[in-house]
Amino acid sequence: MKTIVLPECGKDNMPAARNLRQARIYVLLGGNGSGKSLFMNEILHLNEENAYGLSAVSGGMPGVVAEPLRQLIGTLAQDDEAERFAMVKDIWEDTFPGNTIEIHDGQVRIFNRSGKDAIGLKSLSRGEKAGLYYTAATILAPKDALILVDSPTLFLHPTAVGVLWDRIERTRRDCRFVYDTNDANFATRQNRSTAIWIKDYDAAAHTWDYQVITNGDLPDEIFLQMMGSRRPVLFTEGDAAHSIDIRLYSMVFPEFTVKPLGSCDKVIESTRTMLSLRSMHHIESYGLVDRDRRSDEEVGYLRAKHILVPEVAEVENIFLAPGVVETMAIIRGKNAKKVVKAVRQEVMEKFEKMIDDQALQHTRHRMKRDVERKIDARFTCITALELHIKSLIKKLRPREVFDKLRSEFRKMLQSGNYEGVLRVFNHKPLLTGSCAPKMLGFSNSDEYINGVVAALKHGDENAERLRTEIRKLFA
Repeated sequence: MKTIVLPECGKDNMPAARNLRQARIYVLLGGNGSGKSLFMNEILHLNEENAYGLSAVSGGMPGVVAEPLRQLIGTLAQDDEAERFAMVKDIWEDTFPGNTIEIHDGQVRIFNRSGKDAIGLKSLSRGEKAGLYYTAATILAPKDALILVDSPTLFLHPTAVGVLWDRIERTRRDCRFVYDTNDANFATRQNRSTAIWIKDYDAAAHTWDYQVITNGDLPDEIFLQMMGSRRPVLFTEGDAAHSIDIRLYSMVFPEFTVKPLGSCDKVIESTRTMLSLRSMHHIESYGLVDRDRRSDEEVGYLRAKHILVPEVAEVENIFLAPGVVETMAIIRGKNAKKVVKAVRQEVMEKFEKMIDDQALQHTRHRMKRDVERKIDARFTCITALELHIKSLIKKLRPREVFDKLRSEFRKMLQSGNYEGVLRVFNHKPLLTGSCAPKMLGFSNSDEYINGVVAALKHGDENAERLRTEIRKLFA
């Protein structure tokens, strides 16, 4: 790959910017008036020998860098382009299930699920046209090209975005990509891209003030600029670089802009703050936290405050839910009933062995919560506080709570309530030590998680079924 020449930086960020040249995928971020479009054009100018610009808005108009869609399709229909046409066909049909594109007597023919007759380009939706344009243009791009894409998510449904660009990037591994986007989810997707945050442009000096962001975690300032008015925001636990949360929930809730905040307390507080300031902004805000050992009362309170709480103890348990395991078994060509039965039996056996420990941990959580509530009461003197603390053991009745929880847990086992066990079973190594990954053809739990995320990126029926099964856990 050729070295990319970047525009001049007018601040002290240039050393960091130079390190960026080895990256393969970049996103340009910035608010209105920051000079982001000029920055994109400058990259195009500085690298004009191998730069290739794409825009779904102007791609069908004369006078732009990229060719219009009809010209691209005409090129692909030529006899010597059979291999590249096959690539376009594979990517586009995978992105838009139910659509097919064929070549017959030197002419491209397109069919969709609405009928058996071929349709013209004009009959495609804007999203289908944009997807076909981007696919054809990138596949026909020169070898080792620097492909600059203006608004890569424009016109595309959120579920199609990941499928399309992931497939394109994998197919054109010889190319580098620069995306100009205001979509926060696209900018941080799986921590795969290096972002350039363009803060300001000095027209007189023709330089930019920009910052390189390599960990996928966008600063709050740029994140808020990017949210705009198109999507509500979903705050989650974890971080952008390592957590399961953003990778999974970005795919499960594509209508949201997902922002990881770290701790559950920060998620709850940030959601509360955004809701309290609704008169000052138009952004719909929600939070999402693990259920952990919260009681039904606590969960109900959080849900009333725009906090989504799943019907499983923690995010890892989602991958052990019957609907998720069954759908992944179908996708992987396995015996779904056999896999679900084995996973279910294993989890129930582990829970039975750990039932006392689980009851104790749940009791500890409730004691901690109740102590905090009762200690918050007002006291007239230190003696009153001392007497109150001494009386807590009788008021809290920890053994009574423990015995009740253990009894409830045993009833779950006796009745075969697997969903109930997943709801209360807090044990981080549960998924790691599960038989689910290997039975589904994965070498370990990380590969299994990646497999679920990859399956969600496809726009086919199995992806929708998988998404539906996971969303059921938040009903």
